[in-house]
Order: sequence, then C-alpha cells, then structure tokens
Amino acid sequence: MNNKKYTGGKTSAKKISGIRKSPKKIVEFYYMIPEEIGVKALSQQITVVDEEKIEIWKELNLMEVVMDHDSLIFQDAWDCFVDPLDQEYIQSHGIRTIYQISYDVEDIACVRQVMKDLLGAVGGRICSDTDDFEPAYTLENVDTL
Repeated sequence: MNNKKYTGGKTSAKKISGIRKSPKKIVEFYYMIPEEIGVKALSQQITVVDEEKIEIWKELNLMEVVMDHDSLIFQDAWDCFVDPLDQEYIQSHGIRTIYQISYDVEDIACVRQVMKDLLGAVGGRICSDTDDFEPAYTLENVDTL
C-alpha cells in the first residue's frame, strides 16, 4: 500500500541533496523617485553591496543586485502607468522615475539596506502594487518593509 499523500501534482518544497528547500516567494513593489535617474546612476548610490554583485543593462534601464537567495531587480516601469488615477498620483507626488522592484522575501534584510542607501541618496518612496499604492515606505519607515 502506498502511504504517500497526493498533493494534486504540486509540491510545496523541493528536495535537493537531502535538504528540503522552500519555494521562493517573490514580492513586487514600485520604487517611485522624484527625479529622473537611470540604473547606472542609481547603482552608484548602493554602498552596502559589493560592486561586482550589481549588474546593469542601460539599454533596458534594468538593474540586478545579487543577494543570498535571489536578486533584487529594478525594472523601468514608467510605461505601465497609463490609468488617469495613477497619473494623478504620480503628478501629485512629483514622481519622475518609476522602477518595479522584485525580490525574494528571504533577502529582506539586505533589500532594506540597499533601499536605505537609495532612499537616503535620491529620496522617493517604495509603493505597494495596490490601487492607492499603500502602504508606502520611505527612509523613515523602510525597516517595516
């Protein structure tokens, strides 16, 4: 008799070399900045990660910061905001650059440090992917991200 429980064809964890590894949980936010800034200039503000762990693709306006579990990705998201309510929010907050950021939740401590560097140097806010972009995080409350 087979005692294995059927999981509907999905596994909740992968077994690698005898060690169970949880699946990655990637979260996404928007980093909204009050000035025009490309990934090259943005990357130069990061001091808490070794330079060789930062890759940029200027032609795509994309940056990858290699972390322990995955990467913190910054991808140009300006063209995603065509809704009039989004445009109103962007204008009322003086937003000039928007990056979609994504990362593995297990890297949150390092993500917070990178975002402290960026928020301290260029300002802005980290906004949730919700209708009203709340909750939003700034330098003052990024530790609660």
